[in-house]
Amino acid sequence: MALMVHNPFGQDAADFNEETSAERIGRRIRAIRTEKGMSQAELGQALGLTADRIQKYENGARKPKFDMLKQIAYVLGVETIALMDPVVSNYIGAMFAFFEMEDLYELEVKKEGAKYSIQFGNGFTGTMNDYLKEWYDERETIKTRLEIATPEEKEAILAEYHNWERTFPKALTDRTAKMFQKKRIESTIAELQEKLEKLDDKGTTE
Repeated sequence: MALMVHNPFGQDAADFNEETSAERIGRRIRAIRTEKGMSQAELGQALGLTADRIQKYENGARKPKFDMLKQIAYVLGVETIALMDPVVSNYIGAMFAFFEMEDLYELEVKKEGAKYSIQFGNGFTGTMNDYLKEWYDERETIKTRLEIATPEEKEAILAEYHNWERTFPKALTDRTAKMFQKKRIESTIAELQEKLEKLDDKGTTE
């Protein structure tokens, strides 16, 4: 079940998350209700609500308050956090984040000896894969710089890396903007060079 809506390029991520919060909660409610074999009317009746209200919750037209969300989770037989956006600052929240990434990005659990790790499935491609590559490349660059840095330099390098994380994907969009700007300048130079050559040719024939 796809629970995430594509974030339009250029839209502030925090704004996007806030605007689509109700829709994500609604999709989770719908998915769980459907798997339980329960109709909107049946869920509404158990909560003392109309089927229309449940429909509005599920399509994101209305966002249930926290107390109502707890009641919905109880009727559906799930943890309340299963209906909410995961918060990874605690272990349970992190697990629910992994569960959602399993569904969205083919996240898999791997075992090597006594150690467990997670990785994305073989069919996992696209924008998220590109973002992971950018993260990997940035981490490798930072690790290389830290190996030869002084203690004072290490502090500055780590601060730079943390800023890269906390402003993501600004570094990527800035780089893309510079790339397009460079291409426009190169195109303009090529056009001017072509005009200059034509003027030179015209001058030699007169």
